[in-house]
Amino acid sequence: MSVKIHTPPVRLAKLLRAPGGLPVAEAVQRAGAGLLSLRKDCLVELKAVLEEADAIAARAGETFQADLLAQLYTVVSKPIGVPSTCGLAAVDTALISLSDLLDYLKGQQRWDANAVAVHLRAFRLLLQTEGAADAAGTQAILAGLRQISQRYARPDAGA
Repeated sequence: MSVKIHTPPVRLAKLLRAPGGLPVAEAVQRAGAGLLSLRKDCLVELKAVLEEADAIAARAGETFQADLLAQLYTVVSKPIGVPSTCGLAAVDTALISLSDLLDYLKGQQRWDANAVAVHLRAFRLLLQTEGAADAAGTQAILAGLRQISQRYARPDAGA
C-alpha cells in the first residue's frame, strides 16, 4: 500500500512565477517610504530608552554595582537593530558601543560613570540630530565612543 503525502504549494514560489506585480525599484521605494514612516515612532521610543538609561545611570555611585549595570545593559541593548531599520544607523552604533562598554565593565567588575555619561550624551546628540546631519561629525562621535569602550576591552584595563 502506498501513501501519498500531499504537500501544500509554496505560495512564494507561485507568486514569483506569476506575471505582473510591482517593478523592483518601485517595491524598494515603497518599502523605504514605509520604514521612514516608522521613524517618528522610533524616535519617540529611543527617547524613552534614553530617559530610562539616564535615570539608571544617575542612581549609580562611584563603585561597581552589578544589578544596576545589568539593568542599564538590558535597557540599552534591547533596542539594538531598531534604529538602523528606521534610518538611524549612527544611533545603533552608539547603543552597541555603550553595550560593549557595559559588558567590559561587568567583566572587570568596575564602574566608569564618565565613560557611561559620554555615551549617553552622544546618544542624546545623535537623537537630536536624527543620526547624521553632519556625516563627518557623526563619524567623529562614533570613533570617540569606540575608543572609550575599547579602552576597557583590553585585559589590562583594570590596572
